Amino acid sequence: MNVALQDREPAELGELSFPLLKLIIEARNEHGMRQHDWERYRRYCTTKTKRVRSALHLTHAPNKPATKVRRTKRSRRLTTEEQSVKDKKRDHTFERRDIVLDQVTDTRPLELLLFESEHAWASAEELWAKQTEETRAKLRRSSLGRARRAMQYATKLNELADALPSLDVHSRAQCLAYLGLVRSASAFIQENWESTLRATAATRRLLTITSECSPSSRDEAVASSFLDTIDAQIRFATYSLGETDDAAERVCTPEACEEVLPGWARVTQALQAAHPASASSNEPFVLHWRSQTIPVHSLELYDAIQRVQAEEATLAQHVAPTNKSTPGKRAKLSHAQRNAHRRHGMGRASDSYANRGELDPFDRVLAALSDAESIARVLVDDNTQALAKTHSTRYEAAGLLLRRAHEWLAYRLLSVRIARNVRLWSDVQSRAAMREARAEALTQQRTHRRTLPAMATGKRKRAARQYARSGTRARSQAQRQKHLKRVQDLCAQQSDRRRLRIVPGIAKLLDSIDGCLLAMVGLDLVEGEPDVSSLLESKRFYYCSELLRQVASAFAQYNQCGESLVLLQRADLYVRQAMQSLEFAQGAQDEDQHFAPQLLGPDDVLSRQTRHIQETRELTESRIGAQGVLVSSAMQSTKGGQTLYYYAHRHVSLDEANLSEALAQVRSPVQQHDSDLEAFEDAENETDDMDEENEVYVDTEPAPAPSGRSSWWGRWLGR
Repeated sequence: MNVALQDREPAELGELSFPLLKLIIEARNEHGMRQHDWERYRRYCTTKTKRVRSALHLTHAPNKPATKVRRTKRSRRLTTEEQSVKDKKRDHTFERRDIVLDQVTDTRPLELLLFESEHAWASAEELWAKQTEETRAKLRRSSLGRARRAMQYATKLNELADALPSLDVHSRAQCLAYLGLVRSASAFIQENWESTLRATAATRRLLTITSECSPSSRDEAVASSFLDTIDAQIRFATYSLGETDDAAERVCTPEACEEVLPGWARVTQALQAAHPASASSNEPFVLHWRSQTIPVHSLELYDAIQRVQAEEATLAQHVAPTNKSTPGKRAKLSHAQRNAHRRHGMGRASDSYANRGELDPFDRVLAALSDAESIARVLVDDNTQALAKTHSTRYEAAGLLLRRAHEWLAYRLLSVRIARNVRLWSDVQSRAAMREARAEALTQQRTHRRTLPAMATGKRKRAARQYARSGTRARSQAQRQKHLKRVQDLCAQQSDRRRLRIVPGIAKLLDSIDGCLLAMVGLDLVEGEPDVSSLLESKRFYYCSELLRQVASAFAQYNQCGESLVLLQRADLYVRQAMQSLEFAQGAQDEDQHFAPQLLGPDDVLSRQTRHIQETRELTESRIGAQGVLVSSAMQSTKGGQTLYYYAHRHVSLDEANLSEALAQVRSPVQQHDSDLEAFEDAENETDDMDEENEVYVDTEPAPAPSGRSSWWGRWLGR
């Protein structure tokens, strides 16, 4: 296929844009090039070129008048033999089709030449990969022939792009850069290292300028993504020639670049004139960490971070506080009505995403962050491997930026994970409170006597008095009190069992938060900020104290009061450590808002936590004072009890010495109080004995004091 440019004038068109590099990246990533499957990519290019040729009416079949073919549902499918006979009757005369300049109305001719070149290059790579000892000479010759064909199509593509005045300068620069990519790759497989070095150096310089003058940060990332392949070729060519690492910079002169890529100077000058550095309004895509900026040049990482930001915006709307009033009782709907509400989006807004097809906003953000973090980790590993092979200044700078971007994504991933766990913890507690309220209402309904129905006049009907034997009323009242106490004890036991069931789940959430905070503190990005590091340490100590408080309350309900006291002592120590770390966290108010609790806010969270620990300790001590002797429980035989012991042993040692010491500290104030009371009674008895010894007895009988009715009766008898 030729491109007819001589004696032709281009049609008057509006401004055209042809994102060549973007088309190549999408086609290669979606059709086998992630797995280096050149055969699959070649088949795709074959289909693509055939489709574009048909759209442009540039197929090589002879032109025939269009006939309308009536298609019916009952048309029989032809067999293989019938299709062969039908094809033999067709005219198979080959007619050459050319792309005429004055007939170009859009960018589809450029797309056809691009994928023709990609098809030829994929064939060259496929044949090169199939070489064996027996077929090396034949396949190598065929592969080099397909590579030359790819270069011819790339040259025609560049010529057509230069001949179209309506094509923007960025598209022309990308077409010229593609010609350099194909030329350098062709010289590389021919093992012509000097030509490879000159072609790759000129192409890298052009791509660098294209990246710097890109109209958007995504275009900048697209242009930068091709630099890694070129750098690998430059390193191998430099090594094969025995040159130093700066050989590419020495051969990359404007004259050499113009010789390798005709029109190089004109295109670069047009790019710099269209986007001067001083007037550039499009700033590169950057990540912000406090006062630092982390630019992103990788296209894959750029797309992943864009998805993360979109999901975070959705999450911010989901968790935004609303002033909705407490909803009343919902009307009962039938199954068909519920389905209709779901189909038309009329369902009741709720924070719960259970029994729904869509993911929770937290899960969507975590999925996006996990994908972005894995992409950044792979890029960091690839850069480390490349840097181990050569000491390149570009790879060192790119590696530093990639590591910082990876740590930023890891920090965001852990922050969202902690926020999700805190929200789950809050949901568990709120649902438990709702269950307790319903159980309490049911208990009150069962224990209170129902009143008799009133008459229509509003007065209660007076029942006839029934006489019974003596003591019946007192006996029935005692039975009612006994039944009431039995119901209340049963409900209290059920409430304790409900509270115990949620403690292992809460402990798992709090332990996961502890692990996330520990990983965040270990990031280099956080270690470089002392105030942020101190804040995260303080939050970690807070969640550890809350974890031990929850586990201690469960131990107390299992009558393991010694273990509960040891855990509470350690929880109190964690709170004091959190207070000490918080003194050095001033200045990290923005990071304090990422997830709860807000330790630098107006609420004194740590003091409230200290009060909660003290309340749990008083409850445990009351159980010790009420029982006197601890009742051994089968806590370790249950799955929940084993889980609680697992989390307890991660923070404290529950040996007999520690348990005995904790119990002795609780019982010593009681014993001291008993001994003081006995000493006071002995001193009082001694004082009474001394008073009795010093008392003087008088042998006279005192007269009775006249008072009341008895004195009046005595006076009357005396008369």
